[in-house]
Amino acid sequence: MLKSIILIISSVMVLLSGCSCENNVREVNRAMVPNPFVSVDSVERAAEGAGFVFYCPSEVEGYSKKEISYIKNKLIQVVFRDGNKSILLRKAKGTDDISGDYNKYNNIDNQQVKEYSVTMKGRGDGYYVSSWSYGCFSFAVTSSSPLSAEYMKTLITSMH
Repeated sequence: MLKSIILIISSVMVLLSGCSCENNVREVNRAMVPNPFVSVDSVERAAEGAGFVFYCPSEVEGYSKKEISYIKNKLIQVVFRDGNKSILLRKAKGTDDISGDYNKYNNIDNQQVKEYSVTMKGRGDGYYVSSWSYGCFSFAVTSSSPLSAEYMKTLITSMH
């Protein structure tokens, strides 16, 4: 009987110590990465923080909320929202794709819009992403809802 009690107590202690170690391992592996985006109230304030100017529409029809942010010396983004719909406009230093959209699209078109060589990506219902570079800057339009080619081009021509 005494051996049974000792065996049960030993088993419980082993289980508890195993849980304790597992929790410690999880704590060690949890690292928080700081959010590099700084929210501001105007594109001009974002330009001060990013170190360059971004011209883009001040409003987008059908979208009631506007959020502006930047990453110091790297990127400016303006997000227009209405409910669960959003349109994201970005400009950044460099020539990489800055759309942030890594979905696969069956329609990928390269089009000339003004002096820009633009890659537009979408599906049969419209375009979701456009990206291009001009000079030493990259640009992107990313939409949560499909946009017509004409409307996407309107947004593109309004950005520089």
